[in-house]
Amino acid sequence: MMKQKRKSLKKTLEPYCWLLPAFLLFIPFTFMPFLQTIYKSFFIVDSMGTLKRFVGFENYLYILKDETFVKAVVNTLVYVVLTVPVSKILGMLLALLANRRRKTSFIYETSFALPMAMAVSVTAMIFQLLYVPSLGFINGITGLKINWLTDPKYAMIAIAVIQIWLSTGYAFIFMLAAVRSVPRDIIESASIDGAGPVRQLLQIYLPLTTPTMFYLIITDLSYSMMMMSLVSVLTDGGPKNSTITIMYYIFKQIAAAGNYTNANPAAIIAFIMTLTATLLGFLWEKKGVHYS
Repeated sequence: MMKQKRKSLKKTLEPYCWLLPAFLLFIPFTFMPFLQTIYKSFFIVDSMGTLKRFVGFENYLYILKDETFVKAVVNTLVYVVLTVPVSKILGMLLALLANRRRKTSFIYETSFALPMAMAVSVTAMIFQLLYVPSLGFINGITGLKINWLTDPKYAMIAIAVIQIWLSTGYAFIFMLAAVRSVPRDIIESASIDGAGPVRQLLQIYLPLTTPTMFYLIITDLSYSMMMMSLVSVLTDGGPKNSTITIMYYIFKQIAAAGNYTNANPAAIIAFIMTLTATLLGFLWEKKGVHYS
């Protein structure tokens, strides 16, 4: 009887023992700083990080009235809407194109996956050259005369295109594995029954690859909500704050002005937005993701 209890206790504690090293790192470097940020967001804080005066929710009310912060929130949401679904759709389509194995498969598979091996800063500089209004490849081949990175109407779209290119390669790798895991007998049966490529996509491939698609969407949601690297390299939040994101707003408040009073509540609002988007994704997971 005692042996059975010990075995049962061992099985119960074993998963937590495996997680313990991760928690030992997360607690001091992630959880504690996050809790400190929440606490400090209710105070006036000087440029040295010293708490001066408790003000409650006044800091939150102040930045929610700040036009620059509101613009950063809107830009971040637009960026997420532009990049997350498009990159996943393109990754799925490329995976379907590469589904059938051939002798030359490694060539186009490598080409499709290449963006995920590119550093963000290097990619940003390459696209900056492509976007040059007078000599850039994009305007040259299309005949357009658009100032992609200096026109407020197009700057966010230009940055979103870069992120779509970067994310598509990552999505392709996962979606290719998911598409190739779909049983061939199901596809053959559907073909015999007269199902064309579009019907196979909608009724077979999409439902059976939803677990992978769900993972990609959830991870990319949080990544996109935290984006600032492309903005930092290419536009510095301009022109006219048309590309400033929440994370870049926080960075500017701290790096340029030492304004922790605004940066702390902005960080908490960014966390709440990301958490909300993730929870909405998990609501979709219950109804739209098929694990069998």
